[in-house]
Amino acid sequence: MLVTADHAQTGVGKSNCCDFLGYVLDTTERGFAPHKIAIDPPEFFAMYGKVPLESAIVLEEGEQLDPRRAMSNQNVDARQTWAKERVRELVALINLPSPEMIDGDLELLADFWVNVERRGRAKIYQKKVNRMKGLVYYETMQILEWPNMDGSETFRKMNREKMDHLDDDQAADNWIRQSEVDELLERRETEVRTEVRDDLLTSLYRETELTAADIARCSAVEIGASRVRQIANRSG
Repeated sequence: MLVTADHAQTGVGKSNCCDFLGYVLDTTERGFAPHKIAIDPPEFFAMYGKVPLESAIVLEEGEQLDPRRAMSNQNVDARQTWAKERVRELVALINLPSPEMIDGDLELLADFWVNVERRGRAKIYQKKVNRMKGLVYYETMQILEWPNMDGSETFRKMNREKMDHLDDDQAADNWIRQSEVDELLERRETEVRTEVRDDLLTSLYRETELTAADIARCSAVEIGASRVRQIANRSG
């Protein structure tokens, strides 16, 4: 669900609206809570699989998923994560100035659009897709009015998150691609296997009567005799 401001206005209560919708749409036993709010995309998408089914979760500053970075690492990862995790039955509320400030492919994954006209009042639209042209359009559903949520614990958390985000010059660098994490883990796994292999080869070469050629002829050894000697000598 996208939550925007009419004409991209500021100070009209988008976060206030998200807070109210969080309490209304979260049907878990414990309900909407501060830990279901994030301001960085990695933190937001990490909630999938962690919070209970039928939770409502909020991403503040959703414009970080900017269409001008549609092919960026963070948007590609976001699309993949959101598309895959939608089956978890969570209500995702993404707060951003206007629909134009989100990647078009991500917009296709949103079912509803809430456009805040003024503080305490918004229009809710349901997303439709023209199957012939593949274009997104919206049908008006209803008017939403809500009370002032300024005093809630979750709304205060949103404000703190936004202030911290403004002070964090490295916020744009906080996104770590899942593919990069997988690559780092794979690289480390390879390094560990190599270290274990080298220790075993060194032990065989030094502590038995086997020559480097004997060791190299073993079916589990995939390197030559010269390399066996090099590893054993390098190990000190």
